[in-house]
Amino acid sequence: MNIKTYRGEAILFIVTLIAASGWFFSKYSIAEFPPLGFIGLRFSVAALLFLPFAYPQLKQLSKQQIIRATAVGLCYTFYLTLWLLGLLNSRHFGEGAFLVSLSMLIAPLLSWLFFKQAPHKLFRLSLPAAALGLYLLSYKPGGLSLSLGSLIFLSSSLSAAIYFILNNKFARNIPILSLTTIQIGVVGLCCSLYSLCFESWSQPISAQAWLWFAASVLIATNLRMLLQTMGQKYCDVTNGAIIMILEPVWTLMLSVLILHETLSVYKLAGCALILLALIIYRLPWLRTKTDR
Repeated sequence: MNIKTYRGEAILFIVTLIAASGWFFSKYSIAEFPPLGFIGLRFSVAALLFLPFAYPQLKQLSKQQIIRATAVGLCYTFYLTLWLLGLLNSRHFGEGAFLVSLSMLIAPLLSWLFFKQAPHKLFRLSLPAAALGLYLLSYKPGGLSLSLGSLIFLSSSLSAAIYFILNNKFARNIPILSLTTIQIGVVGLCCSLYSLCFESWSQPISAQAWLWFAASVLIATNLRMLLQTMGQKYCDVTNGAIIMILEPVWTLMLSVLILHETLSVYKLAGCALILLALIIYRLPWLRTKTDR
């Protein structure tokens, strides 16, 4: 077997592990960093690391392209802020990761509602499974209930879906490296300005917290984006989409191992149904079959 044939898939597999680890890098960083200050500093440093490589592309962008990339970056900022608030208000990262992953199904729904872009036929199968999964995640004997953290994660999945739509609609013709640099730069600038105005930096930050911060920047941001771009280059789009679905699975496993998260039978079934819905919507052979 030729290893090069599957190098894209292997790279994206590593990306999902890094993405899941990023939840915990961030959690341990914000134990000492001001929350928005952490996001601001993290993405500012990441943007500066990308800037020398993206500069040739940035010089060639039109004013309209820069405005569009900046606007989508503002939406990305809103999504990351909600995601961070979810981290602050929840210890159930596995459940949260599956709630955030719903953005992949919310995006085609919103695109259908607002831009009249009908999703693939499989969406009609995957949406009921996802809805039932969400119901089971929120089910408790005696009624339905989602924790504050879970509600925030669910809100962040909605904002992530809006970001995906806008990014696809308004920024698809912008080179990836320059687009990424602008967007994470916008996140870094907005969150840093907010933190300087409204958050306190008086608490001393330990060397350990700085190490978690470095891991968040170098591994969970720069390395992840670099590998994801590389993996998508060498991997079939549909195969890549399926592999990326693994992120909430790894997050759940790490949450059980590190945070000792426990899930009821209902919540496990809910996670399984959401995963099934994502697989149904992304599975290439099913798409081919329903297109006949």
